[in-house]
Amino acid sequence: MRPNLFSAFIGLVLAITVVTVTHAGGIDDLSEVVADYSEGRRLMRGGDYFGASRIFSQLEGRYADSKNLDLFIFHRSKCDYYLGEFSQAVAGFSYFLSRYSASPEAPYAHLFLANCHYRRENVTEAVKSYLEAYRLSNDGRLDEIVQASLEAAFSTASSVALAPELLENLPANKRCPLVRIVAPLLVQSGDATAAEQLLASCGERLDRSRFEQDRGRRKDGPISIAMMLPFSGEMAGYGQEIYNGAVIAAEQFRTETGQNLELEPYDTRGDPIDAARVATELARDPSVLAAIGPLTSDAAAVTSATLACRSLPLMVPAATQAGLTRLSDNSFQLSPNIELQGLMMARYAVDSLNADSAVIVTSTSADHLRMSRAFAEQFEKLGGTVAAVEYYRSRDKDFGPYLRDVKAMLWGLHPDSIYFVNEYGDTLDPDGIPVSVDCLYLPGSPQQLRLLLPQIRFYKLEGAYLGSDAWADEAVTKLGDHVTRNAVFPSPFLSATNSEEYMRFAAAYDTRFGKRPPRLAALGYDALRLTSLAALEADGDREKLTGQLSRTVDYIGASGEINLSANRENTRMPLYRIADGEALPIGRSSSMAEEEQTE
Repeated sequence: MRPNLFSAFIGLVLAITVVTVTHAGGIDDLSEVVADYSEGRRLMRGGDYFGASRIFSQLEGRYADSKNLDLFIFHRSKCDYYLGEFSQAVAGFSYFLSRYSASPEAPYAHLFLANCHYRRENVTEAVKSYLEAYRLSNDGRLDEIVQASLEAAFSTASSVALAPELLENLPANKRCPLVRIVAPLLVQSGDATAAEQLLASCGERLDRSRFEQDRGRRKDGPISIAMMLPFSGEMAGYGQEIYNGAVIAAEQFRTETGQNLELEPYDTRGDPIDAARVATELARDPSVLAAIGPLTSDAAAVTSATLACRSLPLMVPAATQAGLTRLSDNSFQLSPNIELQGLMMARYAVDSLNADSAVIVTSTSADHLRMSRAFAEQFEKLGGTVAAVEYYRSRDKDFGPYLRDVKAMLWGLHPDSIYFVNEYGDTLDPDGIPVSVDCLYLPGSPQQLRLLLPQIRFYKLEGAYLGSDAWADEAVTKLGDHVTRNAVFPSPFLSATNSEEYMRFAAAYDTRFGKRPPRLAALGYDALRLTSLAALEADGDREKLTGQLSRTVDYIGASGEINLSANRENTRMPLYRIADGEALPIGRSSSMAEEEQTE
């Protein structure tokens, strides 16, 4: 919900609740109870809610057997509401309704409970409570207040979830007047189907021509793009980096086009459920053209699945799990997926090295296992043979047992053999015998690779090295050419620092934030840049925007080359060779993996 609209609604809430009249006037009780109760009501009318709350709390505690206990609880909860203690007010009204659901004050308790929910920005629960107040009400004034509250909620909130079944319990004489108010607002929030269902239940039809006119008028408004990122919690720093990059792109877009582009931040707190909830709300808000985020693969997967039947385009900047875009026809993945690294190395091994045999030595981390599985499947599909696969744990430092097993499998020895007998009858230590294979696929973290690579050399396991993106780390590249052996690896994480777009972005980022932009900032910049440029051709239409983004080919951004394939995921990943202690590009990123993605 936008702050200015929320404030406007709160003004209405306060106005309508102040004039709310309940049936409670005088009471029949002990004289001291009547006196205290009257004093509490007098303090409420004078605006001394703290003093009134203290009196009603004392009455509630001292006279728990009073036949007017419901009124003590009700008015104490009202005081909490007016004091801004919304959590206490929710607890009080909820307790009141659970115990006195048949009380004449119950409709008013539902109204105040709804106001509390709205003040806490829980719009869906607020709507449910407003409808319950409306259902129970026998007061025409209360009916008007609820209708005004619902209209304000639908008009000001970014989204309101209103399932048709919520209105089924309303009497027909109440339901249809409310439907006529709510239906146009549902259309404006992007839920025309629900509006049609509600109107049909009252024997009426939705005027879609009016809806098209309204949508056409909305095209003239600002371009609004939501940033769904963790702005709090452990991952807040990463979310802020992406957002900072998007801020630079937004500033450049406004300068270049003169268009009004609004970035609307939404905090997912790094939680997949929160991300999905935010996405659901945004999908129903027609003023939001697209969303960028979430940060992690887990959150992106849940969010993409949530948007499967909705039109909101989602640009995922940093998540790398495979298959994210298959969960929704409107999702885009800017960072190449993890499995693509394994696919590319397998194709490189066959096409460039003419490799027939391979050995895989991998860590057991989830990402490395995905890479290894993709490599093995693709390598064998292309006619190669994976001769051995060894898995090591993250805490391992001695890789000798794994490497001995590999050599034993290649030689056909029993793994526990101590000596090797050659054709002349000589006994040799197997550790010192060179063993060759066409290539070794070695995904792992930089810390693991620093220990593993020298040990491979020590145990004389020969073959071309093929790595993963972690090989780009200086902890690996600086080991020396005699250790890294001209290894080749793919990496989406090495910034395209020589591109014109990166230099332009880096200069603007340094000017604004006083430092060199990190990788995530470049991804945020590209995500917003691509989305905003496509928005110029979309005329405020989400489906057109999705089509424009799907045609992104050979785009050189701040984070590298971007090519969104038929599956709407970036399949460009440059290859690098380690030489002289540096990772050097070995040519334009291959399209081999793209073919695999579209088969």
